[in-house]
Amino acid sequence: MKTLKAILLFLAAMAIVTACDPMEDESLRDKYVTNAGEPISKEELTSILSVTQPIPNQDDAVEGDQYVVLKNSRPELGGVWHYGIGTKITGSDNDTIIYGANGTYEIYYEAISNGKIVTSDIFTVNVTNVFDEWGFREVKWGSVCNMGAHGGWKYTSSGYTPESNFAWWGSVNLAQAGDQKIVFEIQGTKVKTYDKSGNLMNEGTFGFDRDQPETLVQGRLTTNIPVIGSNYDDLGQKKGSDNVFWILTLTDEYITLYHPQKYTGGGDWDDYGWYVYYESKE
Repeated sequence: MKTLKAILLFLAAMAIVTACDPMEDESLRDKYVTNAGEPISKEELTSILSVTQPIPNQDDAVEGDQYVVLKNSRPELGGVWHYGIGTKITGSDNDTIIYGANGTYEIYYEAISNGKIVTSDIFTVNVTNVFDEWGFREVKWGSVCNMGAHGGWKYTSSGYTPESNFAWWGSVNLAQAGDQKIVFEIQGTKVKTYDKSGNLMNEGTFGFDRDQPETLVQGRLTTNIPVIGSNYDDLGQKKGSDNVFWILTLTDEYITLYHPQKYTGGGDWDDYGWYVYYESKE
């Protein structure tokens, strides 16, 4: 397997050869420069490459057309694959690329043939299966969402976290809420919600920002549709207008959102808001 590191070392060796005493390096110069021969043509290079998306999209399947397999059938012909915007490259002859966003991507291969760089034709792939799927998470004291005290998450010195029991009323467990889903599509910033039977409820857009209105708030999520669990939110959510939530927990596995009664001037333990707890379905 020819890696990028190996190719760079090879080019460095060629530079050393041409810089040294020609009497010592004449055979190498003749082999790799003077008599190197004609490089492979662009058409020939393209013909030995393949770019495939072997996994079909299926409902509720995480794996799909975002998996793209790259193959160079002549590994002795070293080079690198260019597979995304900017400097995304791989030096492997056979590799699987997993795209993190939907879209159309151009892929090509640059080979070194007889001391010259040859670039293949462009392969185009369309990726449509990238999404971020979440459902309710029942925290250890038994709630997936509830109305609760404002600001309690700040008191870490007393052992509180955003998932602590701040419930004042309206606590709902997983059995009551059902297995609903909220899906974020990164490309186009689309958001969709599905009921417990898998039926589409609402479709809209979302946005994240890093605004931190209070201590330990990690940012804000804004949607123009109600999120799952909104029917239990006594502060109300609307379709077609901004619904702004504070992000209290955001990891690869968990999200905790808070819908405050007051976006400014909220009193810890005096005012209240709606908490909802999600977990990744991937």
